[in-house]
Amino acid sequence: MIEIRNFLRREDGTFEPLLATSDPPEDPLYVEGAIELVIDGVEIMGLTHWDLVDQLWAYICTLLARLPAEQRVSTLFPDMPVEFAIERIGGGRVLVSCSGGREVRRTSVGEAELVEALSAGARHALGLLSALLPENAEDYRHDLSQLPPAKST
Repeated sequence: MIEIRNFLRREDGTFEPLLATSDPPEDPLYVEGAIELVIDGVEIMGLTHWDLVDQLWAYICTLLARLPAEQRVSTLFPDMPVEFAIERIGGGRVLVSCSGGREVRRTSVGEAELVEALSAGARHALGLLSALLPENAEDYRHDLSQLPPAKST
């Protein structure tokens, strides 16, 4: 099971769930927040990994676009020395990791399940951010255009 939650970081350092947010960030070019990514009970990313959350989603969209052609894809967070990586390990599974300094969080999951969950997470987060920050909506649409088509349910 993959769980994804998005948060915006407020000026006082607290985090507010993006879904419950009605006030746009102060600076549309510097959208601080966090992605909480939990895979089968293992927290890969969390609030301690806060960064420029819209840019991080853009980077993840790019990773997902590159994944079909590469064995391993990775990116650094926009403003932190933290690496998010996805690596094929065989049998339709991937190793997902987030590492910064001496801390490494990792687990394996089905590749199709991960791609579907991260794609849905990106669509959800950047859709909500587009409503909060209409001046960024075109950039977010471009980021989302890199994703594989959504599966119909």
